Amino acid sequence: MNGSKVKKLYAIGNAKWYDYSKRVWNKLAASKAEDQLSSFLQNNLDETKTILELGCGTALNLEKVFSLNLKFKEYLGLDFSPDMLRIAKGKFMNIPHVEFKQKDITTLEDINKEFDIVLCTWVLSHLQSPSHLVNQAQELLTARGKFFLIFFSKPSWYVNFWASPFAGGLFRSYGVRDEEIRKFKNIKIKHSFSANITTTIEIDK
Repeated sequence: MNGSKVKKLYAIGNAKWYDYSKRVWNKLAASKAEDQLSSFLQNNLDETKTILELGCGTALNLEKVFSLNLKFKEYLGLDFSPDMLRIAKGKFMNIPHVEFKQKDITTLEDINKEFDIVLCTWVLSHLQSPSHLVNQAQELLTARGKFFLIFFSKPSWYVNFWASPFAGGLFRSYGVRDEEIRKFKNIKIKHSFSANITTTIEIDK
């Protein structure tokens, strides 16, 4: 990951542009993937579950959890952008079981607890070695823990000419290639949508 470029991108306008742009992207290429995330959350969350989100951004996924009226025991959101976290914290002030921390998620060795649910959406395409993060993060799952990912994957050739410049220019995202995805351990379910622009993966420990 070229962290400085990504951090500078999310610092533009104090990251206030991100939520709107993300909703536009969802309509263009990710609505089915986001529906799968909703189903995953509904099927796996309850008041006993702890959640770790890697690259939580402005906490749009936590907004989804609350909009679905789902219960959980504890949520920890990690992100390296102070501008994104400022927005996330502003959305969820004074909620004792919600915590945000500024952290580079490519190094997770100092996380000393396990979680029932790990989420990572729209992050892998920023990384030089997505499989390293995916496989390292699995070590933070409880015995029956589950890991859900959404990411920008290498599109089919006939849409790559517009999708890659759009994602690269707007989000500094570059599609994760199939050979990298094959390095992910313990894949239970994998789906691709919109001519392979968007991929979802569910992992069970």
